[in-house]
Amino acid sequence: MSEENTVTLVETKGPPELEADAFTPLQVVVGANFEDALKRFKSLVQKSKILSIYKEKQSYEKPSEKKRRRNREAQERNRVATLREKQIASGEWEQRQKSKEQKRRERTNDRPQRSRNDENE
Repeated sequence: MSEENTVTLVETKGPPELEADAFTPLQVVVGANFEDALKRFKSLVQKSKILSIYKEKQSYEKPSEKKRRRNREAQERNRVATLREKQIASGEWEQRQKSKEQKRRERTNDRPQRSRNDENE
């Protein structure tokens, strides 16, 4: 019988902006493979945006600077969206997606196949 452990992120006292009840404890079940559990934990932290919010609060950003930054980000999103639309219209987008899928398949085929016996040892 495999005994499963649980890893919980514990909030510590920090700046008042980060002490909101918006942060719920993150739990990851640790089974046989700790690396997989760590990977899941990191993805949960990234999805919950804990670190990005913390980094934003590290220093003060003036409202005018925040507005400029958001405008630059919006311009970049618009530029990428128009580029994507042009690629879709010309058919280049589908070609890129097919080549990416082909490379992905080649990578997965190149990996050595692991059996269940290898994982248990």
